Amino acid sequence: MPRILSGFGKAELNAILSLAKHQQFVSPSVIIHQGDAAERLFLLTSGQGAHFVIAKDGRKLLMHWLTAGQIFGGATMLSYPSTYLASTEVQTDSCSLVWDKRIIRELISRFPLLLDNALSIAVTEHVAWFMAAHVSVSTEDASARIARLLVSLACGIGKNGPNGIEIQIGNEDLAAAVNVTPHTVSRSLGEWQRSHILSKGRGKVILHRPELLLPSG
Repeated sequence: MPRILSGFGKAELNAILSLAKHQQFVSPSVIIHQGDAAERLFLLTSGQGAHFVIAKDGRKLLMHWLTAGQIFGGATMLSYPSTYLASTEVQTDSCSLVWDKRIIRELISRFPLLLDNALSIAVTEHVAWFMAAHVSVSTEDASARIARLLVSLACGIGKNGPNGIEIQIGNEDLAAAVNVTPHTVSRSLGEWQRSHILSKGRGKVILHRPELLLPSG
């Protein structure tokens, strides 16, 4: 059960879901754009995506990964006009439930638990992720940040395969997520590949022994 819908009875869930539209997205697609008016709330039902922002120097900075069951466009739930703080793109073919602002505000009036759930998600998932990312950038070297991100992605969006855990992500996205250059990512991945910890593919990484990426103790 998606966290945004937790705590509701069957009749309440039916009422909420009946007012949603179903949309399909082909990868890669940017679904919402940073700075646009927040007019739609999305619940990802299949596929995966990520939030990103564009820095002043033009770099694309990945902020947070999304998997099925997570929401994006949460600013739409606010009572006053607001804008999206980040862009969101899907990185695989994906499906989503979508509520327009007027509808989600009406649902919040009927079911205040929706807003409580959204606040809980913001605090326990998004804020916690940003805190961990800030601490990592401040205290770890580039290789350690890449390793920690790969392990985190393996738990979040990784898929078990015959050769290990497959993560659909390229060097540029890895670099953007941990604030290093693609060359640094390539060098680190190359070292781990020679140690048989992982294998590189086109737009993906396969972890064979993810436990060796992070220091023990």
